[in-house]
Amino acid sequence: MTWKRSHRRDTLAVVVVATLLAVASGCSSDDGAAGSPSPSPTATDKPLVGASCPADVAGGTQVRFGADDYLAGVVRGTGTTGVVLSHEYESDSCNWLPYAKTLADEGYLTLAFDFAGNGASDLSAGTQSNDADVKEAAAYLRAHGADHIVLMGASMGAQASLNDAKDVKPEAIVSLSSPWTFGGESVDPSGVLAPVLLMAGKADSGGGFADSARLIASKAPSKHKTLKIVDSAEHGTALLRSSQAKTVEHEIATFLATYAPATP
Repeated sequence: MTWKRSHRRDTLAVVVVATLLAVASGCSSDDGAAGSPSPSPTATDKPLVGASCPADVAGGTQVRFGADDYLAGVVRGTGTTGVVLSHEYESDSCNWLPYAKTLADEGYLTLAFDFAGNGASDLSAGTQSNDADVKEAAAYLRAHGADHIVLMGASMGAQASLNDAKDVKPEAIVSLSSPWTFGGESVDPSGVLAPVLLMAGKADSGGGFADSARLIASKAPSKHKTLKIVDSAEHGTALLRSSQAKTVEHEIATFLATYAPATP
C-alpha cells in the first residue's frame, strides 16, 4: 500500500482505538570492523543534508540516491547489517542522526535520509511515496555492502517501514510511534513477517499512538513481536531523549542483538 504525494506535506492523522484490542499471541507487552565497501558521495550542487544539525552530520558521509538522485541522506558506520532510519512528519534526517552514531559505534552501517520534499531531498514525482523512499534507501545500503537490512522508523517513517516489510524483506523492524493512519490511509501490517519491535509513549496524543501500536501488534503476522509502551508523552525519536531514553535504547539494543546483530 502506497499513497501519492499531492502536496509537500500531508496531514498526520491518528486513529485512537476506543476499545483496546488484545495483542495477538507471540507479543511480549510491558507498560511502563569494517567489512563493507565505503559509500561514495554523489557529486552534486544540490542542498546538503542536516542544515539544522551540522554537528550531527560531522563524521558521516553525505550521499544522494534514487532516480536522478532525488533523495539525500547521511551514511555512518560499517559492516554488513544496514539500518535504514526514516524520520517523522515535518522533520528530516536530523531526527535520527544522533542515534545513527550510537548504532554505528555498535557496528552497524546506517543511512538516515530525508523523505522526498523534506530536508535536502527533492520532491519526487507524483507517483512516488514514503514507502518508495524507504525502498530506495534499503536498496542503497544493499548496493553498498549490506547483506541484512533493518527498517527503523519514527511516526510516518515507522508506518512506511511497516508497509515496506513485504517487499524489502528486512531482518527486523523497529517502529517508534507509528500511527495507524497517515496521509488518509492505514498502515498495512500484513507483510510484517520479520521480528518487529513496536514502541510508543503511554500518554502520546492521549494514548492514541499506544493504541495504534497495540492494534498493529495484534494484526502483524510475525511470530516475533515485542510491544513496549513506555511511561512518556514524547513522540517518535523524542523518546530517545525523554526520561525513558535508557529504557528505549535498552529495548532497541536487546531486540537488535537478538534478531539483527551487527556483522562485520
